[in-house]
Amino acid sequence: MATTAHATSRCTSTDGAKKKTPSRLEKQASSNITSNESASSLKSSVFLVLLALQIGIQPELMKWYAKDATNVSLRITVIGILKILVALVPLVWTGEWRCEFSSWSSRVALRTTVLPALIYSVQDYLNQTAVVILDGVTYNVLNQTKIIWTALLVYVMLGQKQSSVQVVALVVLVASAVLIAVGGHSHDGSQAKSSIEDDVLRVTGMGRAAIAAVLSAFAGTIIQKALQKEARNAYMVTLELSAINIACCVWSNAANRITSSSTSHHDEGGAAAASLWTGWTFMTFVTLLVQALGGVLVGFVIKYSGNIKKSFAVVGGLLLTAACESVVNETEFGVAGYIATGLATLSTMLYTKFPPTAFAPTPRLRKTEDASASDESTESSSDDEDNPAKRLIPAA
Repeated sequence: MATTAHATSRCTSTDGAKKKTPSRLEKQASSNITSNESASSLKSSVFLVLLALQIGIQPELMKWYAKDATNVSLRITVIGILKILVALVPLVWTGEWRCEFSSWSSRVALRTTVLPALIYSVQDYLNQTAVVILDGVTYNVLNQTKIIWTALLVYVMLGQKQSSVQVVALVVLVASAVLIAVGGHSHDGSQAKSSIEDDVLRVTGMGRAAIAAVLSAFAGTIIQKALQKEARNAYMVTLELSAINIACCVWSNAANRITSSSTSHHDEGGAAAASLWTGWTFMTFVTLLVQALGGVLVGFVIKYSGNIKKSFAVVGGLLLTAACESVVNETEFGVAGYIATGLATLSTMLYTKFPPTAFAPTPRLRKTEDASASDESTESSSDDEDNPAKRLIPAA
């Protein structure tokens, strides 16, 4: 008995000694996990704040610093060049550019990006002309209506349905767009005389913003459908879209120059070059750089925070735009304008927070193969949702 007790105590002490080392390793691993989580949380918060600032201040920056740069094609060209630089930085930084450029295929690019790039060119032109005409709140609310068209086109072209809450959110968003269109401004007694030209200009800007939202949803759905079978780097797709966009703008500028030179024979090259850059300042380039960085910020927010938290950044941007318009620009929207902002905020949160639930078929107990097949199909569907190629469109 004594021998057994001694052996038992020795085993116990040995087990205790063995448990000391793993406990230190576990503590070290736990501290590393905690530090990594805190760093990831910090990155998430920083990118969320930056995205909210970008969404909120971008319409105001365009009105303050880009309105006088009247050559819209040149603005779009500069944005395309900045997007190329922004997309090249991570490719060069990570060293992926060698692999991506060596495996690049013109046929794949033509199949996936040419048609969406042409649509995006028209959309960019409409957006660039609308954002300097409308106030920031009206522009942002109408820009959010692309969610409606994306949901409709994704259902028609890809067969993806929306949840019941998402349908309600879309109805709320339609109501906000109607409110902002009907009663987006409130005038004082001294400002009651609104010229017909101003009303026509506002309606024109709203029409352009609404059409741009439809085109954005259409181009995004085409890319999503094309990339379902093509796993491609999002930065490479950005490079292709920007290059085609620049080519379209250069062709448009060249056509305008040829047309203008044929009508006015005494136009000198120096005067034409000067008129090309009329209204440009250093802050114009900064404003366009902020717009080019928007897509990159969306990608980082989705990576570190997820699509649900991204909606809070969009909501924060909407509220920031309303604050800037009310405080800085002293714009009065009236009750309808503020209600429309609140409805757009609510619909964005509801649409993102309640996605459709994917129900896997219930496996039969007498066939275990059915259960394993069901699990595999569920995993593949979740992988599709996490595929960055299919999340490219919200980032755009």
